[in-house]
Amino acid sequence: MTIFSLKAILNNATICKVFLQSLPKNKPLQEVIEYAHSVCPHLKAEVEAKKHIFNSSKKQDKGNLGKIVEFYLFGQLPNCDPNPDLAWGADIKATHFKTNKHGHFNAKERLTITNCGKTADYTTFSPIQEATDLKSCKFYPKIQNGVLFVFEHTAGKYNDPETNLQKRLLAVSTYNTDELPTEFQAQLQTDFQDIQQKITDQEVSQKGQKYLHIHPHGSKNSTTRAFGFTNKFLTTLVAYTNNLPLTIKGRSAYIEKQHFQ
Repeated sequence: MTIFSLKAILNNATICKVFLQSLPKNKPLQEVIEYAHSVCPHLKAEVEAKKHIFNSSKKQDKGNLGKIVEFYLFGQLPNCDPNPDLAWGADIKATHFKTNKHGHFNAKERLTITNCGKTADYTTFSPIQEATDLKSCKFYPKIQNGVLFVFEHTAGKYNDPETNLQKRLLAVSTYNTDELPTEFQAQLQTDFQDIQQKITDQEVSQKGQKYLHIHPHGSKNSTTRAFGFTNKFLTTLVAYTNNLPLTIKGRSAYIEKQHFQ
């Protein structure tokens, strides 16, 4: 059994990826956490030392699952820091895959990446409008690198922590958009150009964007907009980064259930 240093997990991309690959899949999150603590004693000690101030362990909210992952698997407390969650440059995200009528899996919802402006004040979109391309945009570092934990969807809108700890971890994806296939990168750039044009026209919407879209974020009447990966791209990304076959039928894309058993 390889023993990992928490400092190395947080600061070294290669070591972090080995750590993530070692985590048991198709197991409840609670078991994944127990394994992670067994191979990284410093992580276990960090969690024990901070557990009394980890208020999210008692909350029932939409972001609770991601906060639990970030704390128990990386020792990170929730914060509003705009920098990447991991010092080597990646944000930590948690998402759900649902099953279709045949029991196959695809993304339940989009993946929100970062807020990027407000339609109540179009000048807030200037970093997007002034960028020469996606990669030169101020928000690209938040888009570029990610560590994505994929859980099986269970009933209920916002699950309590106890329920979240029993959710099955289907897969972990680490991605760098600079290393994705050319056709993926081209579509991301096409979507970005579409977003730029909609900002110029002051008609921001997610209509027509296939991989990267700009969507409402926040309360019902919020004018805040965020960058996000679409459901279909999220399914495609998880399949690609885990070397799983992607099945496409009509407008639907999914990963067959036998790959998560």
